[in-house]
This record gives sequence, structure tokens and C-alpha cells, in this order.
Amino acid sequence: MDSWIHDIRTAARSLRRAPGFSMLVIVMMALGIGVNAMIYTVVQGILFHQQPFPEPARIVTIDSWQGRQDDLDELSPPDFLDLKDRTRTLSAFAVYNESMLYLTIGQDPQRFQSAWASAELLDVLQVQPILGRWFSEEECTEGRQYESVVLGHRLWTERFGGDPQILGRTLRMSGRTRTVIGVLPEGLRFPEVAELYIPIVVDPNEEERGSHYLESVARLAPGVSIEQAQAEFRTLGAQLEQEHPVKGKGKGFRPTILSEALVRDIRPMMLMLALAVLFVLLIACANIANLTLARATNRLRELGVRMALGAGRGRVIRQLLLESVLLGIVGGLGGFFVAQWGLELTTRAIPIELPYWMTFEVDGRVFATTLLLSIVAGMAAGLVPALQLGGSDLITPLREGSSGGGDSPTRRRIRNGLVISEIAIAVLMLVGSGLMVRTFLNLAEQRRGLQPKGVLTGQVTLPVAVYPADWQKSAFFQEFRDAIAELPGVTAAGGVSALHLGRSSTARTIQRKGIDSDDATSPPVSQTNIITPGYLESVGIPLLRGRSFTADDDSGSMRVVLVNRFAAEMLWPGQEPIGKRIRYGSRDSLWKTVVGVIGDVRQHVSRSETLAEVLAPHAQPPVQTMTWTIRTEGDMGTLSGAVRSLLRSRDADLPFYEARSLEEHLRRALWEERLYAWLFGAFSALALVIAAVGIYGVMAYAVAQRTREIGIRMALGAARGEVQRMVVFQAMRLSAIGLGLGLAAAFVLTRFMVGMLFGIRPDDPPTYIVVVSILAMSALLAAWVPAARATRVDPMIALRHE
Repeated sequence: MDSWIHDIRTAARSLRRAPGFSMLVIVMMALGIGVNAMIYTVVQGILFHQQPFPEPARIVTIDSWQGRQDDLDELSPPDFLDLKDRTRTLSAFAVYNESMLYLTIGQDPQRFQSAWASAELLDVLQVQPILGRWFSEEECTEGRQYESVVLGHRLWTERFGGDPQILGRTLRMSGRTRTVIGVLPEGLRFPEVAELYIPIVVDPNEEERGSHYLESVARLAPGVSIEQAQAEFRTLGAQLEQEHPVKGKGKGFRPTILSEALVRDIRPMMLMLALAVLFVLLIACANIANLTLARATNRLRELGVRMALGAGRGRVIRQLLLESVLLGIVGGLGGFFVAQWGLELTTRAIPIELPYWMTFEVDGRVFATTLLLSIVAGMAAGLVPALQLGGSDLITPLREGSSGGGDSPTRRRIRNGLVISEIAIAVLMLVGSGLMVRTFLNLAEQRRGLQPKGVLTGQVTLPVAVYPADWQKSAFFQEFRDAIAELPGVTAAGGVSALHLGRSSTARTIQRKGIDSDDATSPPVSQTNIITPGYLESVGIPLLRGRSFTADDDSGSMRVVLVNRFAAEMLWPGQEPIGKRIRYGSRDSLWKTVVGVIGDVRQHVSRSETLAEVLAPHAQPPVQTMTWTIRTEGDMGTLSGAVRSLLRSRDADLPFYEARSLEEHLRRALWEERLYAWLFGAFSALALVIAAVGIYGVMAYAVAQRTREIGIRMALGAARGEVQRMVVFQAMRLSAIGLGLGLAAAFVLTRFMVGMLFGIRPDDPPTYIVVVSILAMSALLAAWVPAARATRVDPMIALRHE
């Protein structure tokens, strides 16, 4: 133990004598370990989260598909009821829908994330309310579903002060009065961030098997494995397909563990982030190994003295490893704070509330992991230099009286190999991040289809309880739009069911009159949307031909639609679309006449391909929720207040929610892609800097080792430029090898990114050219600086250099 303590003190003194080297290594360690600890925290909180329920591994969700097994969907009401009656592998089976509800507290209605849920939900989760009870089967029937409400714990404590007498209190919600019957325990906000729960009705008489809107959750029966449940549901899917050959054709069902289902879409990106920061740490370790090897080579005389005084080679190797581990631990402590800072920046960039199961905390577990990672990284960075120098001849330099031991071919090969590895990994990272940045820029380019400057957006939802009839919804929204258009400074106003370049879209099959038959097996598919007059003008979507909608396009007039240019060319290639007639997939739907063609603007911002789109007027028929777009020449804050006043004057229970500029809507729609592009860009920039420092360090050491040679060359008449080119060529040769290996690896590995890219191929030539140019220029600069410094040394001084 005394020898270990002595070696630790010796290592600390040695590092204090080289403050520049120590500080550089600590900074690189802190950055490499810090970003790894940060992403470890994120990955741990997402991929390895713990559900706050008993036996969470037995909770499953049931997905359906039709045709393609990778195109998963929710359940339809008839499918759910059939599966619930026939399954033997599930002990409890519930469905739910996420929604938004208005709760009037005081004078102003407020909007809360809510869930419509069936009576079996808490049986599946195996939790109980802390106050009152959950819904009964009778309350989940038509008519009675409007009577009761269960509060989430946070809403109960923050809005009602944790009142223990809350049971039996009546609340005004979305135009109806409901009675509080229960309060859920703290932390339970299933399915995502729900605050309110109301009963859902699954109508046994509903026969529309093509309408998939029920999300499901179930618990495996005791002793049943997930594989057994999957086998049973394959059998049930085959039975329903035989019983319903039209609507059930090609349909199947698959149970998936809930914790797996929650992360299956985000898992590839999390693994890519984890791989990216691991590459950063590998580059840092390779760089530190190079610096340590260069420093230790100049310490051969010192190490020889230690061996002459009785220290064995094992003791020398241990000494060198202890120095690296000490640097790793100090760097790890700095990395812990880097992780906290980086995590705070990252979470601040997320504009949505995180789901209940997603938590990011830099806690004791992260600290312990960071410390372990620091020790491992320190050993990894010091192992190669320690083993290489521990096996060198340490006595000869002592006999020769040299402070160092010169350089050896083996050490040069190790240093060169480490530099090549750094460059190759940096290429891989830069290509990946370049593709992600290009993806974000391509998505951001989609906004060119709109003119967002000076446009206020906000949503209004009409409660079914107050506005059950189509004419009521149509009349309310028409009068509301007319009143908005008369506000001072407003130049155009309209509404849309799904705001373009957002995160929601609806696809429906289309039948063309005189072209498609009722029994077509592959009918054309189009995105559908509903707008009011004035919407196109308010957001700047151009009308290319024909006319737009007017107030006369109501429920009593001819059914009309607009199509985008892509739809016109897809449905009637080479023909005039105006006057053509279409209808949605059902045989009972009405034929609609195309009266205009608009420009192409995507509904869903992350869809990589342009899709056909059909727009119908709001009154044919109206919907409950509309997003309003109001173009103004005045202040948006003043306009937002005026719109709220207009709404309250018509219905005091209706809020104008999610009010923001259209520019902010577009920024929020792309927040996920922007965050990924920022993270990959930051990690790649860090890798580039560390790699450039590595090249500089190796070249500086190589020049120092060749100072005498350079002096001889210059004394014999060699020009400064010639000497510089000689040194730079050595660095560029290593860089070229690293670039070649990195490009080959990137060409192969980026194939796995296809599903994450938008408007760009994994082998995008501009991205590869830019990456090669950046790395080549960085390597050139890193090599030129020490070369230029060496040629400025007086030849006579260089000749006397040892």
C-alpha cells in the first residue's frame, strides 16, 4: 500500500511539473467524458426508463396493421371488442385516446392534456386512486360518459391546493358539468402528460373496421409470455380476416411490451447519439495517448534512473498508468459539470413537456458512471504508451547522458496509427452530422411554400356537448372568421383543420368519377384537409387556377374541393382538373367537383415526399377544431388579446389556445430535427478540434525530434519553403490515409441512416466533399504551424540542439 501511495504522489508531482500538458489532457478528458455522461443520461432516461407500475414488463400495447407489418396503426372499435372477447392471454385490456379538454377555473377557461379511458385502465396498470375511485363499466356507456372526471395528482395539487374534499365537486369542462370521483397517485400521468381523465365509449354497434383511433394497453395473464400472446393474436387476426374479407383483408395484430413500444421510433437516433459521443471519447483517448507517448519518450532518462534505483518494469508501467488515470479522474470531475451544463442546454431546447416516463437527472448514478468512465478512459489513453515505453531500453539513454531517448520506428508507427484513427473517426462523425444538418435544412426549406411573416395562429375547439350539430359549428366559425377579418390591422384570416407544415396529417383513398371502380384494389391516396375562406390568402398558398372557397360553399350547395398541383398531375395527368369529380373511398360518400388548383405545400413537415392533397370547405361538413391563421400589419400581442375578447364575447368557456406566430409554429414543428442537427454538429465540431490538436501535437513533436536534421538541411542550403513542404507532406500523408479509411467506413455505415434523412441520400456527394475539405484544411493548418516555427530557428542553434 505504501508503494501505491508513493507512486500516486510521484505521479501528481510529475503532472504538476508539466502544467500545459496536464491542462490540455484534462480539458480533452472533460469534454470527451462530459458529452458521454450527458448522452448516457439521456439514453438512460429514454431507452432504459422504469415504468411506475407493478410488473411493467407484463404491460403490452396492441398494434394493428393492414398489408404491411411495419406500418402499425391503432385499433378500430370492432376489432378491439372482438379481440377483448376472444383473447385468453390477457388478464385486462383497455383502450384510451389522448385529447385536450377545457377546464374553467375562475373566469378563464384553461386547456389541459387529457385522456378518454376505458374502465379497465387501472386494472391493467395495477394502481389505485389515492382518493375516490376510477370509472365503472356503466359510466363508459353512451350518455353517462359525460358525468364524471378523475383528476391527475399534479392538477389536484397545483390548481385545487390538494383539497381532500375535492370528491363530489362539480367542474365546468368543455361545455359540460362533471363530478370529480377520484384523484390518481403522484407520478401517474399515463399515457403521456395527462392531467384529466374521462370515460371513453366504445360503441358495440359501430361497424367501421377501417377507422383506427383507439390506442390500447393490456396486461399479460399470469404465466403467459409475450411470445404466447403474439402467437394468439396472429391466430385471432387470421380469424377476423376470414370473417371480414373486405375490411379485414391483410389485417394482423401484434402485442408489444409497452416500454419497448414507447421507444421504438426514437431508439435508432438515441443509439446514433451514443455512438457519436463514444467516437468523441475515442478520438480524445487517441489524442491523449499520442501526447502521453511523446512526453514519455522525452522522459526515458528519468525512467532509466528509476529502474537503476531498483524499480522494476512493472513499477514503471504502473507509474505511467497512474498518471493517465489521475488525469482521467480530474477530467471526469470536470466532465460531470460539462454533462450538467450540456443537459440543461439540451432540455431547454425541447419546447414540449416531456412524458411522465422520460426523466433526465444528473444524479449519483451518473456521477458514479462518469467516475468509472474516467478511470477506464485514463487507462485506455495511457495503456499503449505505458506498455510501449515499459518494454523499451531505458538504460541506454541513461548511459549516454541524454535527457530523452530519441525516437524509434515502433513509436512513430504507434503515433501515426493513432493520428490516422482520429482522422478516420472524425470523418465518420462529420459525414453523419453533415447528413443530419442537411436534413434539417431541407426540412426548413419547406417553409418556402408559406409566407409566415406577420401571421398569428391559434386554435379553437367547439365542445360536442354545446355544439352537437353541423350547422352550429359552421355558423359559429363563419361568424368568428368574419369578426376577426374586421379587426384593425387584419388583412386576411381563415381556418384550417391541420395547419400545413405541422406534425399531423390525414390520408384517405380517392375515387375518380369515370376512372376508378368501387372494387379497385389499389385506389389513389391523398392527404385531406378542411379550410375556410381566407385561409389560403392568410398563409400565402398560391391559387394556380380556378377559384378558392367562398361563404356560398355551404352544406346546401354543390360539394366542391381544391387540389394541389401534385394531386392534379397524379389524378389527371395531361388533363384539365377543373370540373373533374372525386369522392373519398366509401361508396356512400358524395361526389365533389374540383374548382381550383393550389401550390404544393406539405401537411406533415417530416414527410420526405410530396403528396397529393385535397381540400374541402369547412361547411361541407364542419369539424370541431380549427387552427386560425390571421395576417396582420399590427402587433401580434394586441391582436391575440383582441381575438380572445371576441371569443369570450361569443362563448366564455372557449379559450384561444396555442396562440403563436406562424414562424414560431414552423420552428416548433422542426424542434426535434433542429436539436439532433445541433447535437451532431456540436459533437462533430468537438471531434474535429480534438483531431486537429492531435495532428498539431504529433507534428510539433516530430519537428522537435528533427530540429537538428532541419538545421543541417538549412545549413546546406535548403530553402525554408522546401523544409516546410517536407514536414507538411508527412502530415498530409497521414491525413490522406485517415480520410480514405473514414470515407470508406462512412459510405457503409451511413446506409443505416436512410430512415432519418429527408431529401438527401446517404452518399450525398456535396456532404462528402465538404467534410474532406474541412478535414484536409484543418490538417494542413495543424501541420503548417509547427513547420513554419521550425524553419524560423537559426540553423546554428538547430545544429547545437540535442
